[in-house]
Amino acid sequence: MLITLGLYTYFSKTFSEMRRIQMSHKKDADKKGEFFLNESTMNYESVKTFGNEELEKTRYKALLDKFYTSAIAV
Repeated sequence: MLITLGLYTYFSKTFSEMRRIQMSHKKDADKKGEFFLNESTMNYESVKTFGNEELEKTRYKALLDKFYTSAIAV
């Protein structure tokens, strides 16, 4: 019984730590995406003036891809 309890405790602790790290990566990716979206929206005129729509779209897509990858891992 002690061996089973010990293995269960080890498994639970290891799995929980792995999940915590994955959730942390997901939250970081989400925060970066939200920040970038808000920043781009606030500076809409500057982006439009200098014709950087494609650059901003590419950068935002890369951030979303990171978020999707981490969401799938979770």
